[in-house]
Formats: sequence, structure tokens, C-alpha cells
Amino acid sequence: MSTPPTGGTGSGWSAPETGATTGWGVPQGPPAAAPAGPGVRSGQGWQQMTGPDQQPYGSVLTRRGIIALKPLGFGDFFDGAFRAIRHNPRAMIGLSALVLGVTSILVSLPLVGVFSTSAFTDPTAELTDDQALAVGGSFLALIPTGFLQSIAVIVLTGMLILSVTQSVVDRRLRVGELWRRARGRVWPLIGWSLLQSIGGSLIVALALAPGIVLLVLEEVAGGAVALVVLGLGGLVLAAWLYVLLTFVPVLIVVERLSIIASVKRSVALVKGAFWRTLLVLLLTGILASVVSQLLATPFAIAGSVGLVLLESDPVLAGGIYAASVSLGTTVGLVLAIPFLAAVIALLYVDRRIRLEGLDVALARTLATEQA
Repeated sequence: MSTPPTGGTGSGWSAPETGATTGWGVPQGPPAAAPAGPGVRSGQGWQQMTGPDQQPYGSVLTRRGIIALKPLGFGDFFDGAFRAIRHNPRAMIGLSALVLGVTSILVSLPLVGVFSTSAFTDPTAELTDDQALAVGGSFLALIPTGFLQSIAVIVLTGMLILSVTQSVVDRRLRVGELWRRARGRVWPLIGWSLLQSIGGSLIVALALAPGIVLLVLEEVAGGAVALVVLGLGGLVLAAWLYVLLTFVPVLIVVERLSIIASVKRSVALVKGAFWRTLLVLLLTGILASVVSQLLATPFAIAGSVGLVLLESDPVLAGGIYAASVSLGTTVGLVLAIPFLAAVIALLYVDRRIRLEGLDVALARTLATEQA
């Protein structure tokens, strides 16, 4: 068996030809025609090839990776996401637990100053000047720690996406190898995260500003209507942009494109499948949110019980509550973030299969490795 190359993006997969780049690179032309024979299907943006055992590539019988090499159905995205987590749990769960655990500790430490005040355990109590200063400082400290956590999550997501794309062809990368391949894309990922934050803030500001101005001018009715209408419009615009740009992080780490090139290519990949992509992302978000809340709820309850039992010691009670809430949130995210990253990666694979015949290229790679 030949050993797959480990350089570049790490796949060594030939992209759809003719004139294609290697690996997950952007194809420069239509996919090459598959050899004539059983199982060959054309005219639908993809082709199915038969392997050495005369089973069509993409069938369950010849599947080596987490998905069959064929256009994916709705159930395939969720099944493939769970398969990706089980295929490489050290990267998908272990790495997520490490990154989220460390950053959650940094974020939760300032919260202890808030939760340990007497005003938190007793809403009728008044804050002293020192307590008010401590609470204000705690909230200010959340800004840099929260920013650090968001950066860590975007880098983590990029590494998880790399893991999933390799699991598609049954390759299990160690955490060190994932980092080696992703570290050159850290700054583009951070840049994209900052652009998202700035863009989101601008949408919110533009949507709410007219209504707020009218309310300040005591035009209550007009202000309320403007807030509702423009607020809904801003929400629709944000959702539309989110779907169109869903694949930008994938393209940055997998195809190693610039931010601008990734934006253009993401729009091209989503074109023609907007509503399908939106529905998959919506269902994924709902499922991930429900699971996260179910996992986090017992920890929040435990923290609330600690507040009641340790009412006489607000510092200890606040610390236990902050730790419990942070731990519960982390446990939920450790499963939710890998699941969401896996679904987005599989959506990307599906679009390339449908548009560029990626299944043919991957099938050839698998056949070569089996030879």
C-alpha cells in the first residue's frame, strides 16, 4: 500500500481535472470523465466509478471513510458528523475539551468577582463602593478574555474541519499534525473572525439606529415600528450573509485561499443550494443548542444549590456557581462545536461532489491507496 503524502493541506488528493490543482485545490475546469463501465453516472454534476471489486464508489459496501462518496442527503450530514467525531475522538473531542476548558477558566475567573458579591446572593443588598469597583473591573476583564476565547474557537474550528475532511477518506490525523497543517492559516481565520464581528456590529447599528433616533425625538410609534421592521430586516440580512459565507473558514484551511478568494468561492458553492444549506444549518444549530442546554442544565442546578447552601459565605458560593456554570457551558460546547464544524465540512464536500465531481477524485485516491 502506498503511503499518502503529508505535505500541503495533507490530503494528496487529485482534484477534478482538467488543469486542476492538487489536493482540495480549486478546480480549473470540469471534472474528467470516469471510465466507461458499471456504476458510471453522468450529467448530474457528479459521476460514480466502480472499484476493483466492481462495487460502485460511494456505496456502503466500499465506503472507507465517514460518508459514502456520493451526493449527500439530509440524514447523511448528521450521521457523517457523528461518524467524524467517533472516527477521530482525540481531535474532535479531546482537542475541543482542552481548548474550551482552558479558555473557559480564563473567562470564568472574572465572573467570580461578580457572583461573590452580596448583591448577587441577596438582591436587596446594596453594593459598597469597593464591591461596585470590583464588579466593574470584573466585567471589563471579560472583554479581553472573551476575545481570546473567540479567537481560540475559530482556530479550533479550522482544525476540526481539517480533521473531518481527512476522515472522509479514512485518515485519522493526530492533534500535532492538525496544528502543523492549520497554523499557517491562523491569521486569515482570525482576520475573517474580526470581519464577521465588524460586519455583524454594522448590521445591528444600521438596523437599530433609525428607531432609536425616533424614540429619542419622542416619536414613540414611529420608533417602535422602525425597530421592529428594520430589526427583522437586519436579521434576514445577517442570515442571508451567514449562509452565503458559510464555507469561508473551510476554504481558508482546506483550499488555503485568501479571505477575499474564499468569500467569492463560498458564494459560488452555495449558489443554487441556498435554501437547502440554510435548512441544514438551521437544523444543526437547533440540535446543537438543545444538546448543549441539556448537558449544561445539571451543572447550573448544582451551582444554584451551592448558592443556597453556602449563603453565609458569598465568596465561596460565588466561586462554586461560576465554576459550575462555566463547566456546564464547556461540556455542552465540547460536543456542539465539533458537531457544527463537521456538518459545515460535509456540506462543503457535498457541494464539491455535486458541482465538481470531487467524489471521482477521492474514489481514485482510495483506489490508488488500496493498490
